Amino acid sequence: LSSLQALFCTPSAMRFSTRGRGRDNFFSPLSLFAACLFTLALALALALAVAVASDAANDKVEEGSNTCYDTSPKERKDGVINIHLICHTHDDVGWNKNVDEYYYGSNQNIRHAGVQYILDSVTTHLEKDPNRRFTYVEMAFFDRWWREASETQKESVRKLVENEQLTFANGGWCMHDEAAAHFVGMVDQTTRGHRFLLDNFNYVPKTGWQLDPFGHSATQAYLLGVDLGFDAMVLGRSDHADLLKRKLETSMEMMWAPSETFGTKKQILTQIRPDGNYGPPPCFCFDFGACACDPICDDERLEGYNVPQKVEEFIQQAILYHDELRGDDIMFMMGSDFQWDNANVWYKNLDKLIHYVNKDPRVNVFYSTPEKYFGAKRASNISFPLKTDDFFPYSDGWFAFWTGYFTSRPSSKRYIFQLTSFLQSARQVEYYLGSSLKDSDALDKLEDAVGTAMHHDAITGTEKQAVADDYARRLYEGSVEATSLLNQGFKEIVNKRTVRRHQSRGSTVATDAVETIVPPPTPNTDFPSVGGSDDDFVQCRLLNVSVCDFTELSSKSRQNMQIVVYNNLGQTRNDHVHLPIGKNSTAAVFDGSMLPVASQITELGMREGRGFQRQSDDEEVEELTFAVTIPPKGLAVYYVLFQNIPTNGIMAQRATARQVLENEVAVKVESNNVVLTFDGLSGLMTHYQSKSSGLSLNASIDFLVYNSNASPTSQRSGAYIFRPNGTLPILNKAKGLPMNLTLVEGVLFHEMMQHFAPWLSLSTRVYSSEDWVELLWNVGPIPFQDGNGKEISMRISSAVNSGEEFYTDSNGREMLKRALNYRPTWPLEVSEPVAGNYYPLTAALAIKDNSNEMSVLVDRACGGTSLNSGDLEFMLHRRILADDGRGVDEALNETECGCRMCNCEGLKIAGTNYLVLDEIETATEKRRNLQQKQQEPLVIAFRATDQMEQVPNLSGLEGDGLPANVNLMTFHALNSSSVLVRLAHMYQAGESKTFSTTATVDLSTLFPGKQILSISEMSLSANQVLSNMDYGNRATKVEGDYTVTVDPMQIKTFLVTHASEVATASSSMLKRIVNLIQRYTYKTLTF
Repeated sequence: LSSLQALFCTPSAMRFSTRGRGRDNFFSPLSLFAACLFTLALALALALAVAVASDAANDKVEEGSNTCYDTSPKERKDGVINIHLICHTHDDVGWNKNVDEYYYGSNQNIRHAGVQYILDSVTTHLEKDPNRRFTYVEMAFFDRWWREASETQKESVRKLVENEQLTFANGGWCMHDEAAAHFVGMVDQTTRGHRFLLDNFNYVPKTGWQLDPFGHSATQAYLLGVDLGFDAMVLGRSDHADLLKRKLETSMEMMWAPSETFGTKKQILTQIRPDGNYGPPPCFCFDFGACACDPICDDERLEGYNVPQKVEEFIQQAILYHDELRGDDIMFMMGSDFQWDNANVWYKNLDKLIHYVNKDPRVNVFYSTPEKYFGAKRASNISFPLKTDDFFPYSDGWFAFWTGYFTSRPSSKRYIFQLTSFLQSARQVEYYLGSSLKDSDALDKLEDAVGTAMHHDAITGTEKQAVADDYARRLYEGSVEATSLLNQGFKEIVNKRTVRRHQSRGSTVATDAVETIVPPPTPNTDFPSVGGSDDDFVQCRLLNVSVCDFTELSSKSRQNMQIVVYNNLGQTRNDHVHLPIGKNSTAAVFDGSMLPVASQITELGMREGRGFQRQSDDEEVEELTFAVTIPPKGLAVYYVLFQNIPTNGIMAQRATARQVLENEVAVKVESNNVVLTFDGLSGLMTHYQSKSSGLSLNASIDFLVYNSNASPTSQRSGAYIFRPNGTLPILNKAKGLPMNLTLVEGVLFHEMMQHFAPWLSLSTRVYSSEDWVELLWNVGPIPFQDGNGKEISMRISSAVNSGEEFYTDSNGREMLKRALNYRPTWPLEVSEPVAGNYYPLTAALAIKDNSNEMSVLVDRACGGTSLNSGDLEFMLHRRILADDGRGVDEALNETECGCRMCNCEGLKIAGTNYLVLDEIETATEKRRNLQQKQQEPLVIAFRATDQMEQVPNLSGLEGDGLPANVNLMTFHALNSSSVLVRLAHMYQAGESKTFSTTATVDLSTLFPGKQILSISEMSLSANQVLSNMDYGNRATKVEGDYTVTVDPMQIKTFLVTHASEVATASSSMLKRIVNLIQRYTYKTLTF
C-alpha cells in the first residue's frame, strides 16, 4: 500500500508527459485525485482478501516444514454441538496373535499390529501441538514400552501426562472380560495396572473403559467402577435390540446401578457407544493400514480438494450422534484395534479437520479426554435415565447370541481359575517367609500371566489355538516359580514347627530324642526312588484327574510321605484329599499330631475317565481319600504310611463296588445327611432327600448334546456364538443301550457311576459327613465323525416349583434374578429360545420356590440357564467344526495333540460341581460356603519322610479366624513393612437372615506379633486414600483401634504398615511362627 501511494499520490507522480506529438499532456487535478482514491480502494480490497484467505487457512504459519492449524476449541455457546475427539487405540493382549507378537509387530501376515510403534509414534507427535490428546488403556503393553524407553523419552512422557495430553482410561493390565472372569482376578489385574501408573506417573484413572467385552456385568458397575473411584464408564457393546431402543429414546447414556445390595448408592454415569462399537465415524479413520478413507486434501489447486465435502460429512455425523444423546456434547472415538502406529497421519488429518470444521457455527470440535467429556456432561445438569440390570446376554443379530464363549475352552478357564487362587496362597506364604513384592519377583511372572489371562479374548476362549497355547505356557511358567516359593515356604514352616517324637511299632511316646521311625526303604529296581536325601516338597498339577507321579511311585516303592495341606480361606476348613496310589497298596493316614485318620481306597477303573491323562493303564492305580481339617489361612500336616505302620493306625478301607441291574428300581446312595435314589432301568437318578432339612423331592440328572449349527448360509456356532440346531441322539439311553451303573460304597463316601456314552460319564457322590452332593463328570473326546459340532450340557431336573425364574452369579459376587425369554430393558422377541436364555456363570446357578432352593456350584466359568421349571442346565464342553465369523477365523476344535483340523482325538475335560438342596435360609449358607471352597482350592504338597514327627496345625490368623461371612480376599506384601489387605463380605443384602449382616474384623489378628504403625482405608485398587475420593468419605477410623466393619457385598481395602524387622529370612520366620496362635495344636511348643 505504501508503494502504491508513493507511485500515484505524490507530486512527482502527478504529471505524465508524452513525447512525439510536439506538446506536453497533463492529468487534471480532479482526475488525479480520483485515480488515487481508486488505487487506495484497490489496495484495501487486496489487503482484505489476503486477510480473509489468511483467516480461512489460519494464516498457515510455517513452523519448520510443517503447516500449523488452529486446533484450539472455540468458546462454548448454547445450541452448538461440542465434539470431543478421543484419540485412542484398542490393543488386545492376545487374540489372533500372542501378546509378544502384538507388541513387537511379528507375523504381520496374521494382523498388521505393532504396539511399540504405536506408543513411539503417539508420544513423539503429541509433543508437536499442546492441544493434542491421546488416551491409552492396556498397561501390559505400556509397561513393556516403558521399560525399554530411554530416560529422555520417559521425561518427555511424564510431561505429557502432567499436561494432560496423555491420559489413561481403565488403567488395568488388560481390558478384562466381564462374563467368565472372577472378581478376584478382575481386581488383581486392575490393581497391577493402577500400581504401575501410580508408581511412575502418580496418575489415578477416573474413567472406566470397557469397549470390547461381549456384554457387561453388574459387578463392573459398582465394584470395578465406583469402588475404583471412577466417575464414569464407557461400554462399547450392547444387544442390537437394546441399542435400537436406546437410540430412539436418547438413552445411550444412563446412570447404571445394577446392584440390588447398593442400589443408587453406587451408580455410575455410563455411556453405551451409539454405533455399538468403538471406532471413528464412517470415512474418518486415518489409519491407512486398516481403513480406506480419503485423507483431507486442502490444496484448492488439486483435483482431489475435498475440504467442503469432508466438513459437511463430519458435521452430519455429529448431528446424527447428537440426536441420539442428551445435551450438546458428543464423543467421537478416533481409533480402533491396533491403530495409530503412524500418528503423524492421524494428527495431521485431525488437525485439518478441527481447523476447517470449526469455521462452521453449528459445531465446536476439539481434542479431548474422557474426563473432560463426562465433566461437560455433568456440568450440563442433564437428567439421565436409570438402568438397574446388566448387559447379558449380548447379541449382534437376531440369531447371533454371544453365549458360547461363556464355556469355550473349559480347560483354560479352569486353569486360570485355579492359578488365580494359587497366586493368593503364594502371596500369603511369601509374607511368612519375610519376603515381599519389593524384595523378590518370584511371583511377578504369575501375576503378569494371570492378569493377562483376564483379557476379554483370553479367559473367554475366543483366541486362536496358538494364542491359547501361549497363554497356557505363560501361566505354567509363572506357576513353576510360585510353586517353588510355596514349597520352600512349607519346608521352612514345617521344619521349624516340628516336635520330634519317638515312635515304636506299638505306640507313640513323647521324647526329646530324634529317632528314625521308618528305616530307609530298600531301593526297588522296578521304580525310580523318590525323595532321596532331599527334603524338598513337590506338588502335582494333575490331581484333578488322579495323576501324580510322586504319590504313585511312593506307594509302589513303599516310601512313606509327609503331606502339607494349605487352606487359603479365612475360616477353618473341613475337606477331603484324593491321591492316586499304586494298585493293591496298603496304607494308613495320620495327622500332624500322629493320631490316626480314617481313609478309603477306591479303584480308579470304577470311574472311567478320571485318569485319562496318565500314560499307564488305570487298572494300575487306585485312589486314596482321607478327610482333613485345616485352620484359617494356614496349613496342616498329614502322613501316609505304606510300611511300619503303628498298631494304633487305621488301615485304609477298600470301597466295594457292584453293577446295578436293570430290574433294580430303587437303588440308594446314602450318607448321614443325603439319600439319592437311582433307577436301574432308566439309569437315572430319580429322587433327592435331605435328611438334615427333611426335604424330599423327585430329581434327575442327564446330559444334552446340542448340534452346533454349521450351515454356510446362516449364522453358525463358534468360539463366540452358541447357535444350536436341535439335539443329537447319540447317548446310550437315546440308542436304547443300558447306562451301565456302578454303585460304590466306602467309609468316607458312596457314589453312583453312570456311563452315558463311551466319552461321557458322571459320578454322583455323597460324603458321610456332608449334606450336599458332589458331581464328578468326564466329557471327551467329543466324537465328530458324523460331521457335526457338539456342545454338551448337564441338566438337573427337579420338582422345585421355580417357574420361569432362576438366578446366576455376577463374577462370583451377587446372585441376579433371571427370567425365561425376558429382558428388563426392552421387549424381547424370541429368536433363539435356547442360546438367548443362556447367562454367564462363574460360581453358581440356582432356582427356588417359596421355601426351597436348589443350586449347583461350578468349578470354572460356563454358561447356564433354566429352560423349564425345576431345571438347572449348564454347559460343560464344546467342540465345533465351523467358525462363527466374528474375527478369530478358526473353528473351536480342541484336540489332545494340539492340532485343530486333524485326525486327533478331541480334548477331554474332567470337572467337579456341587449340588445343594435345602430350605432357602440354610441353602444360601451352604451355597456360599461351597462357593468359597470352589473359589479357593486346597494347595497340597508332598515329600518323602523316614520319620513321623509332630507338626501342630499352623494358622496365619490370630484367634478363631474371620467371621463366617467374610473372606480375606487379598494379603499382599508390597514391601517389608506395608501389606495390602482386602476383606470381602460374601453375602448380599437380604440373602440370609444370619449372614447378610455387618461383620466386624480386628485387623490386628492378621498380624500376630507385629507392631502396627498405621492403617489407611484405600480405594479398591489401593491407588487413593478413600477419604480423599470424590464419591464419599467412607474411610474407617482406625487410629489405635484396629476393628473395622464390612457390610454385605462390600469389599474393603486397607494399606497396613507395621514395624519392619531387621533380621534374616530364617530368624524372621522363626519369630513369626512363635507368635502365631494355634487353634488345633495338641501340644504347647516353646523355642
